[in-house]
Parts: sequence; structure tokens; C-alpha cells
Amino acid sequence: MKLIRIGNLLAVLFMLFVVTTAASAQERELSILVGRLTTGDKGISGPQTIRAAFDGAVSYEITYGRRFVEGQLVNLYGELLIAGAPSTKIKVTNVVLPNSYSSLFFTPGLKLKLFPGGGLSPFIAAGLGMGRYSGDAQSSTGQTVPGDQANTTWAFSYGGGVDLNIVNNFAIRGEVRDFITGKPKFTAPFFDKSQHNVNVAIGVVFKF
Repeated sequence: MKLIRIGNLLAVLFMLFVVTTAASAQERELSILVGRLTTGDKGISGPQTIRAAFDGAVSYEITYGRRFVEGQLVNLYGELLIAGAPSTKIKVTNVVLPNSYSSLFFTPGLKLKLFPGGGLSPFIAAGLGMGRYSGDAQSSTGQTVPGDQANTTWAFSYGGGVDLNIVNNFAIRGEVRDFITGKPKFTAPFFDKSQHNVNVAIGVVFKF
């Protein structure tokens, strides 16, 4: 009898463990995305209007999400997001600017995901944090760029995307986010007071 009771107790404990693990398995997400970051051209103050062309750049994004509100149709997540582009080329004449610069954004925030149990789960997200720009020490013509070409600024991100849920613990994600920041403080005075960094990315999501 004791062995039967112990066996029953172990079976109940095992079932509770399985149920708890299955319930918590979807609480966290880790996404790794690769995309293209674009900023558009910039106007520069001077005797005449000068435009600096900022090329698109390969971007990387890592996001950790934790669900804290669960529903049948909607889940709410907290997010820790880090994104950036190692090298964005700058094309300009008659002005000494860095040949390229790197950008990094950290914008923790919230994500609202629809139909979390379906095959396709669209979502919207927004966050607030900081950005970092760092320019090369040389220009495209090989000149030395004077002064410090790095600065830290505020950053606000918003956007959305969709998850293609392949299996319970794995999904394919495509998304678009705009990282709005203060302007890079390079040697040339830009007209714009802020900079839009639009990131179009695709990658994988691990759920655990």
C-alpha cells in the first residue's frame, strides 16, 4: 500500500512538474534578428545647402521578452532590446565628416502580441532608452577628423511585426522598428534635431 501511495504521489508531482513547465515554457522569449538600418540624407549648415548621404547598413538586434499578462487573444510582454549597426557609410563633399560611424540603441519597453496561440502572431512594441553614435577618426578622403566623434543621446523606438510560430518553442520573426534619437554630434552641424533609424529585420525567436 505504501508503495502504491508513494507511486501515486510521485505521479502527481510529476504531472504538476510537467504542467508547470509547460505553462512557464512560453513566458520568455529570446529573439536574434539581422536586418538593414537606414537613416536617410542629412542637411548641413553652411554658406550653401549641403547634403550628406547616409548609406544603409547591416544591423543586428537581440531582444529578451518576459510575459507578465496572459490572455486568450492578447499577451503583454516587457522587453529588453539592444540593436545597432557596426558601420554606416557617409557620403559628402566639401565637409570633413567621418567616413563611417557605428550606432547602438538600448530601448527597454513593452510589446503587445495578438493571437499568441495561433500560427501567425502580429505584435506592436515601443521602448525608451539611450543611443550611442561613434564616428571614424578619418574622412572618406583620408583626412583626420578633428575632435571627439562619439556621443550618447536619448532614444525612443516603436514598431511592429509578426511571428510565424513553427513549433511551440520556435518562431520566425519579421519586424520593422524606428529608433528615433538625438542627432550624432559630428564636426558638421546638421539641420535636423533628431535622427530616424528605420530597421527592417528578420530572424528567429526561442521561447522558454
